[in-house]
Amino acid sequence: MTHLKFVNSKAVKGYTVLELSVAAAIMVSLSAIATPSVLKFMQDGQVDEAKTLLNTAIAECLSKKNQGITSGNEYTPESLTPGKPLPGKYAYNGSKNTNNTPNCSFLQLEDTTDAGSRLTTLIADLSGTSVVKSAVAKHPDSKPGCESWGSCLEGGDIEKLRVAAAAEAAKQARLAKIEQDYSDWLKAGSSSCTLKGDIEKCAFRGREVANRPALDALIEAEVGKLAMDNYKTWLGTPPSKSGCYVSEKINKCVYKGTTEVADDAAVKNAVYNEELGQFNAKLQEAKTNKTDGKVTLNGHTKWTYNGEQYDTEAAYTAAKPVPVAPVVVAPTCIWATFGWPQLC
Repeated sequence: MTHLKFVNSKAVKGYTVLELSVAAAIMVSLSAIATPSVLKFMQDGQVDEAKTLLNTAIAECLSKKNQGITSGNEYTPESLTPGKPLPGKYAYNGSKNTNNTPNCSFLQLEDTTDAGSRLTTLIADLSGTSVVKSAVAKHPDSKPGCESWGSCLEGGDIEKLRVAAAAEAAKQARLAKIEQDYSDWLKAGSSSCTLKGDIEKCAFRGREVANRPALDALIEAEVGKLAMDNYKTWLGTPPSKSGCYVSEKINKCVYKGTTEVADDAAVKNAVYNEELGQFNAKLQEAKTNKTDGKVTLNGHTKWTYNGEQYDTEAAYTAAKPVPVAPVVVAPTCIWATFGWPQLC
């Protein structure tokens, strides 16, 4: 007799596509976070291994020198014998004998494939009476390993990498400040729009809303359509007003009709900065063109001469060369030279 076995489909459990996708996304994220740290850990280990290898080679070289074997400088340390693997991307880049084997005069291990390598270049100079150790850091991360070996120099792309790292740090600091300023602005219960970096954000009573029309609709619902219409009329078409509007439950200060600021002092400060910027542009143009004379705009005044600027007219005058009057020489009468001036 044949027995049939029925399997309850509800008892068979597995993973849905969504669950597998989430798990894969988590693994990718963790990998992206961990990979740089793992690589740095591995490279630090390779630097330590290279230091041990080079210290062994130094000991071998000193031993041969002390034994009086030739000069000792021509000896090839066993630890640096050609064909033996070196840590990571390290390669021997020191002095060599005529048969292209390393010798004990000048030992150097370096990653020659990457100008920004995290592998510290390790150097040992045995050509004198003592061992002189030095190192070259090509990457900011390799400075600790460089300094622990000997006299640490900088090379490769370290300056470019340092500038890039500083720029990235400044960028992150700027973004963090933007976030903090925006958070403080919301906590203050603002009902206006502001710039969060280069993006305009609007909020009503400290609660973020989609855009300026949405904010206007909420304010209009609170203070009344007529009050908002009066406010918009005051702003102008297109909005260009700079000042403070205090009327009908509306208390707003704006600069050029669209940028909302804290108070009247902030409006005046914004106007002053704009006018100063216009003046500085005109002043720079005068300096570039080497225009000689007075530059004035929006109540600001400077003087320029030969591409330089002066704060006072006295300084400007002192900088200009004093004009020299031409010397007029009277014509000589030939009769006077013979003692007959009356004939001249």
